[in-house]
Amino acid sequence: MVGGATGPFYPFGTGDTESEGGSAVIHLLQPFTFFGLTYNQIYVNNNGYLTFKPIWYIYFPYRFPNGGKDIIAPFWTYINLFNGVISYRQYTSGSVLTQATQDINQYFPDLSFSASWVFVATWDRVGYYHYLNTDEASFQVVLISNGNFSFVLMNYGAIAPLALPVQPGYDTIDSSHYFSITKSLDYWTNLTYSSNVNVSGRWAFRTDLGSRCLFNGTGPFYPFGTGDTEKEGDSAMIHLFQPFTFFGLTYNQIYVNNNGFLTFNGAWYSNYPNSFPAYGGKDIIAPLWAGDSLSGNISYRQYTSGSVLTQATQDINQYFPDLNFSASWVFVATWDRVWNVYYQNTETSFQVVLISNGSFSFVLMNYGAIAISQQSIRAGYDTINSTYYFSITKPQQNYSTSLACSSNVNVSGRWAFRTDLGSQGCQFKDLDEYQHQ
Repeated sequence: MVGGATGPFYPFGTGDTESEGGSAVIHLLQPFTFFGLTYNQIYVNNNGYLTFKPIWYIYFPYRFPNGGKDIIAPFWTYINLFNGVISYRQYTSGSVLTQATQDINQYFPDLSFSASWVFVATWDRVGYYHYLNTDEASFQVVLISNGNFSFVLMNYGAIAPLALPVQPGYDTIDSSHYFSITKSLDYWTNLTYSSNVNVSGRWAFRTDLGSRCLFNGTGPFYPFGTGDTEKEGDSAMIHLFQPFTFFGLTYNQIYVNNNGFLTFNGAWYSNYPNSFPAYGGKDIIAPLWAGDSLSGNISYRQYTSGSVLTQATQDINQYFPDLNFSASWVFVATWDRVWNVYYQNTETSFQVVLISNGSFSFVLMNYGAIAISQQSIRAGYDTINSTYYFSITKPQQNYSTSLACSSNVNVSGRWAFRTDLGSQGCQFKDLDEYQHQ
């Protein structure tokens, strides 16, 4: 070991690549699986965390769970770039693999594990922003894999007290899996002597588990993009090729709103979502009602023939058997990688699908990657006077939830509703009842 750090550290220093002023993409010598996604690249951030997608420069930490990004944060805080050394190195042979193999078999017995790759990133005697040069922290994160199993070690040396927020732990897209070593954004915690594996200053986590309920690509989406009509600015009235029945009323037109909902009797520009039931005067279908979208693509398309009708027929007969249903019309509206007015540079993708055969009518809500924010959101539907309504999100929950992992039809990221009848008003049910992972 080279450097002044003490603690349960893996070797660092000689042979490492030093990170100066922000990490460029690091191509991994072996893919690494992080809760359902496999990555071939990584970024080492000066402020005490790793990311797998383009480098991120946020220095004041978010509290976990927060979502929107896969992140491994041994000690996320505002790091001073003018002292200390940040370095990294990959290993595919030698004594470091032997050490990793022994450690993982000690902490996770019965796996018969043999490491084939190790990545070590070290922050050695780094300072805190606006602090004296004598206020230093040394910590390290180690990624270990054999191609099937993957693990993360967080190692802590001397950590000088500070009055800046700190977040140690990890988080995932949609926070399907997360862990915070501290209970909150503690200004300082004695990580040097903490552990979950009975080794002072070391925390160990297995990260290949937990399928994450993420999907291949964008989610359980119907086709979109090519052939769609792109929505720009205010929503004009869209004439439906076939009438659509929504809990007792039949409509021949619809409006696609930027803010993540459909209406039938005129465009509506409300950025702040109502609670469901709202007991108001609107029929509304809201896959994800949030702030106004500033970027991304919003598009729609109607179908009266072709493979999309075949797909819709199969889906409805699976979710609502005994109807002998055959779709004659499908309307698909998609919000693809939109940013909203409150949280720029965070992408969210979702879709709503209306399906009908002239008698029966159905709504599907499909969810891709949803950037979690602390703004108010609603997902579900409501009717005039709230005779019928359904809220996917909890009434008291004013922030984005793990919609990509939720379902009421055992398909991650999809909710399905029949809307031509409403034998009884759909009351709220706890989202957790429908989690599918």
